Amino acid sequence: MKKQTPTRQPSGFISATSIVLLLTLALAPASSTVVVAGDAEESAVELVRDVTIRADRAHIGDGQIVENALIVIKDGIIQSVVSGGEVVGGGNLLVVSDITPGLIDANARIDVADAIYFPGEDPRLQILRVMGLEEHYHGGDVCPCGTVCPAMTSHIADEMCLYCGWPDHDPHPHDPTDEIAADALAGDRAAGVPLPSGVVNEQSSEVVPHFDVFDAIDQGSDDFDRLLEEGVTTIYVSPDSSAVIGGRGSLMKTGGPVGARYLGAGAVKGVVGSDAYRYGSRNRGPFRSMVSVYTRRPDSRMGVTWVFRKAFHDAILRASGVQPSGADTSSPSASRVLSQVLAGEVPLRIQARTAPDIETAFRLCGEFGLDFVLEDPVEAWKRVDLLSESGVDVVFGPVFDVPSGILAGTNESRGARLHTLRDLVSSGVSVSLSAQDLRGEEGLARQVMLAIRHGVDPAMALRLVTQNPARLLGIDAQVGTIEAGKRADLVIWSGTPFSSLSQIEKVYHEGVISFIRGGANK
Repeated sequence: MKKQTPTRQPSGFISATSIVLLLTLALAPASSTVVVAGDAEESAVELVRDVTIRADRAHIGDGQIVENALIVIKDGIIQSVVSGGEVVGGGNLLVVSDITPGLIDANARIDVADAIYFPGEDPRLQILRVMGLEEHYHGGDVCPCGTVCPAMTSHIADEMCLYCGWPDHDPHPHDPTDEIAADALAGDRAAGVPLPSGVVNEQSSEVVPHFDVFDAIDQGSDDFDRLLEEGVTTIYVSPDSSAVIGGRGSLMKTGGPVGARYLGAGAVKGVVGSDAYRYGSRNRGPFRSMVSVYTRRPDSRMGVTWVFRKAFHDAILRASGVQPSGADTSSPSASRVLSQVLAGEVPLRIQARTAPDIETAFRLCGEFGLDFVLEDPVEAWKRVDLLSESGVDVVFGPVFDVPSGILAGTNESRGARLHTLRDLVSSGVSVSLSAQDLRGEEGLARQVMLAIRHGVDPAMALRLVTQNPARLLGIDAQVGTIEAGKRADLVIWSGTPFSSLSQIEKVYHEGVISFIRGGANK
């Protein structure tokens, strides 16, 4: 390859890199000092990737706090972290109050390409809305026997009515206490999520581990910028909970070039609980001629465990050369991935919120000898003993008093306790904290504040969003703590991290200033 020769610029020309340098200097707060040695044109690139930071306190992420810390960064990698020390030679020096590693969310929900029904919204209501007959809606999946169908004028001979099932009908009622009104959910929509039911799992089957959530992510989403501004530099994007065995998650950076953000596929996600049949396009029991792709198991918790068991049994049969059969048989593609899960080659996560569902998750995985990570155990406070004895990794959160966003659409969030995280940590459970779909005032940094407020030691609370998730995700050699050799993903605070009196001033991503409060961000 021919070597590129730099082009000499005419006298008086100001390059783009010089403009970046001048903006960075201009935007530095009064409490910070930036010293640039040498010609501005040559030093601009160094300012982006090479810098020395003097911090009053460096919160390493493993429980240590280094006073008067000197952190040297070169080419986006931390070179050294020492207490005291002198700046050797010229260079870019930034003086700050407090600094922490970039935050990591191990169960993030972000903007997706698809967004369908609100949880629990009756498709018949949507049909009537399109027809302009919404005022005739009965409420719930009511049996229209003895009543006049609002869509009767649209009935076509030999064709089933989508509303009342004419000439047949569906008499199965649904328990209204299991569902949240769509208009109530609309007011609780979290920033960064198109709708509370943004579904990214393939909906044609309950067993889809051969799909990857990465293919549904909007790479141009502003949600990446929102996360970065809140100090979150790495995320694990988990699939939603609309399938018994859903797709694989994705490990991603929140900053840097879009093409370089993807870090690899993650775990297959299983669901034990009502989400698998109520979230997304709701499953329906069969009745007469009313059959569709959603007329399938599960439509109860018993059905969930059946589908889970059969999916793994199908994989075992196919691996032994026997072709499985039955209405709930999963695809050969799904079985190939589940065989990898059985062999320990692909990790498994299971969402189980209530105490009985947590117990079921352990029982199911025990039958097949599966290791797993437990996601979103809202009622973990009831089974701290089980979690502590098992040694299972837990991704907990968000911490809430009143559920919002995705969690507002399920009754499984009713048993939440503010002290759950404290109990898990004090019992030795390995926990990572997640904000899921919450942003802004309820984002990951605020989740740490809530954890501290409700009994978690501040040093441990920081570990829940740095060192612990980095180890869980297998990237602890790259990020998670402020140590030599690791990526310079750093958050600079105006004071004590996560204090109500402090705020994030700057965020470094791979040594690049990606966010400056009140400034021009990249």
